Amino acid sequence: MISASYVRTVAVRAMLVLATATNLMAQRYTFRQYGSQEGLTNLSVNCLMQDRIGYIWVGTDNGLFRYDGNSFRTFSHADGLPNSEIRALAESPDGALWAATQGGVARSTGTQFKVVDFGEQGRVQRIAFDRLGRVYLEHVTGIIRGDPDGAGSYRFSAVVHGEIRGLFVNGEDVWFSEDGDLWHLKGEKQRRIGSPAGLPADQWDTVTQDSFGNLWTRSATQLYELPRGQTRFVDRSERIAHTTDSRLFADPFGRLYVSSNAGVAILYGANRTYFDPQHGLPADNVGPILLDRQESLWLGMLGGGLVRRLGHGEWLSWKKQDGLLNNSVWTILHDDAGRLWVGTSGGLNIFGPDGKLAQSWTTRNGLAGDRVRSITEGPAGDFFVGTFPGGISRFSKSGILQHNYGVAAGLTKDEIVATALDRQNRLWAVGNGGCFRSQASLDKNANLKFERIDIPGIAPHTFFRDVRVGQDGVVWVSSSNGLIRFNSGQWKVFTERDGLKSSDLSAIVEGQGAIWVAYRDALGIGRLQFHGDQIEATRITTQDGLSSDLIYALTFDSSGRLWATTDNGVNVLEQGSWRHYGVEDGLIWDDGDDLALSSDPDGNVWVGTSEGLSRFAPLHYKIPDSPPPIVLTSIQGVSQAFQPEDRPVLSHAEDSLLIQFSGLNYASATHMRFRYRMTGYENNWSETRERNVRFAGLPAGKYVFEVVAAGPNGIWSPVPARFAFSVKPPWWFSWWFIAASVLVALLLARALWRYRVRALLAQKELLEQQVIDRTAELRESHRQLEEIAYYDALTSLPNRRMFTEQFRARLALARRHGDSFAMLLADLDSFKQTNDSFGHDAGDAVLIESANLLRAAVRECSSPRRR
Repeated sequence: MISASYVRTVAVRAMLVLATATNLMAQRYTFRQYGSQEGLTNLSVNCLMQDRIGYIWVGTDNGLFRYDGNSFRTFSHADGLPNSEIRALAESPDGALWAATQGGVARSTGTQFKVVDFGEQGRVQRIAFDRLGRVYLEHVTGIIRGDPDGAGSYRFSAVVHGEIRGLFVNGEDVWFSEDGDLWHLKGEKQRRIGSPAGLPADQWDTVTQDSFGNLWTRSATQLYELPRGQTRFVDRSERIAHTTDSRLFADPFGRLYVSSNAGVAILYGANRTYFDPQHGLPADNVGPILLDRQESLWLGMLGGGLVRRLGHGEWLSWKKQDGLLNNSVWTILHDDAGRLWVGTSGGLNIFGPDGKLAQSWTTRNGLAGDRVRSITEGPAGDFFVGTFPGGISRFSKSGILQHNYGVAAGLTKDEIVATALDRQNRLWAVGNGGCFRSQASLDKNANLKFERIDIPGIAPHTFFRDVRVGQDGVVWVSSSNGLIRFNSGQWKVFTERDGLKSSDLSAIVEGQGAIWVAYRDALGIGRLQFHGDQIEATRITTQDGLSSDLIYALTFDSSGRLWATTDNGVNVLEQGSWRHYGVEDGLIWDDGDDLALSSDPDGNVWVGTSEGLSRFAPLHYKIPDSPPPIVLTSIQGVSQAFQPEDRPVLSHAEDSLLIQFSGLNYASATHMRFRYRMTGYENNWSETRERNVRFAGLPAGKYVFEVVAAGPNGIWSPVPARFAFSVKPPWWFSWWFIAASVLVALLLARALWRYRVRALLAQKELLEQQVIDRTAELRESHRQLEEIAYYDALTSLPNRRMFTEQFRARLALARRHGDSFAMLLADLDSFKQTNDSFGHDAGDAVLIESANLLRAAVRECSSPRRR
């Protein structure tokens, strides 16, 4: 995927000779380079392999690396490898990865490696398996074969002795080089096949067989082929660069890739394609080559890291350094003579049928303007080029400038953005200055005059943006004020009132029984079907699969597919579905230019962008339309990492997980979508473009994490990647804690009950005592009040009030019963003198003592009183 990591897109230019394609002198594919920023810490790549799961494995001078579409994981001594220099890789029938190193062989067991004891020590250069599951090792002593014993181990024995090179195994056949010749081994039978078939003596470093059955071998300076069914080798060394590390790779489609110190040569029959480092390859020395299952091409660079071609080779591109006058391309035309006309912001390029630049035209050599916006071929094979500043340049059939038409011819100085030829061979030209048409047909008058057309219903100062002539001769013009139709001398303007989403339009194209329009604003594409003056309009937007609603250009290719360029790549409508192409797919740039889209009779589609020209050529084979393999790349807990096959039981304190995953379709890495769920927690699927998800604070329970992936084709992985685990309840939810808690609660409740009973009893006793004390207090208070009310305060004798009450009671009692009672009145004589002579205290003492004498003198039934 393209991210903020150390990813750079580089362009590789090559000289291609393809029978069905138009070729320019210099072409470029786009590549992505991987290095230390992605985790590939050693840039000298010795071998490449894709395993059955889909991972890309990279063996380097210092470590083995596994790529998952997002980052590289390193394997080294700590993971069980006997040596860090990885020379070759192979996968056994049981799915184990074997690594040949400078110090022996190791075999994977899970995420670790185990050294294989094959009876020898030292470097193993190559490793391969035959169809019987036997392993072959290219060792310094010869070829060592390991026969499986059925129990997961191998019995090793030497089958070829000597210094051999170029071990290659296909089926049960084994080829190798020894003593400057090529040999074949099958079973125990070994025979020389090189020199008897005309192969010259050389140090043949590598051997391979292509999908057609042709046998190839390569030395530092020579390349030879033994065609299938032939008996003699054929020299194919012409235009093959020399190398110090010979590598050959044959893909499933019959192509042979030849690595060298100067890049890669691709041979396909008589055709050759060169990835030339002089035209942008990121490193000089190419080593191993791999075509993965999604047909992405990987190049291992000897010092330059890992490089992947973006796309599948269907996109070729050109920039200013490839011959274009400017990177901003506005119009493209492929004429009947096989030439390519390219209009740019810097002038006009004409490339010949041989792919070489034939001519370049600018204002310096007579072109009406340097910004070329339109090219139209006339009825006589001449060409009309619309430019800015306003004007049209006329070219002969041979590409010679003949005439410029400007203000004197009736045009304005404003930019001409589009031109078209109608059924009467009159030239239409539209732009910011108005809508123009030649007064006469092109085949009658070379000295053209143009007239400005005043269109009924179109306001002055309207911007005209495109003009097309339909198969029925109807002229269509897009403008800032509506879609204009000119049919049999009649004008009709269609606007929002007629069903358009907006009256401000840009590009037009006719096809599939409709008129297709692009809106100037980001409103998508309008499909218009006309029933007289009535429109049946359908709008297509990102909701229907477009990569953007801002459309720059529209066209149909020779297969009837609709193409649309946007500010976010190119979209193709095929069989009802939209396919998106962008930089990640090999397009030179995502930002298209207005009306810069064209198709040719060979099925190619040409796209002009603000960063160059791209050509799409359909592949001659179908890319597998399959879902991407989905893998869990990392499962990180709070304190440890897990493998997908683990079934851990997490404690409550470790109830968080960070799970990373990837879809192993590297060509569609940026378009990958994922759906995930955590059964036991949330059964609904969630969709994301991120490659990780974090779960925190999971409650106790059993869980299964599941994730699936889909690429641009929308096909989801049929079987999700899974990780099952469980989270233990916290210790306070364990049975022993709950039992202990219940017991403690019961004991505590009993203690509380007993305490409460004691407290209530104590409180009762306290209340009773308080009642007793209060009663005593009340009685004492009553007594005191009574004493105050009925007794003299000085002598404590009953006072007058008590005397009166008791006297009345005695009197009433005596009357009732006829009894009698006696009352004695005593007075103290000269008491006043005592007070006056001795003071009141002395008088009080006399009174107190007198009262005491009276109480002592009377009976209990008598009661002395003081008045």
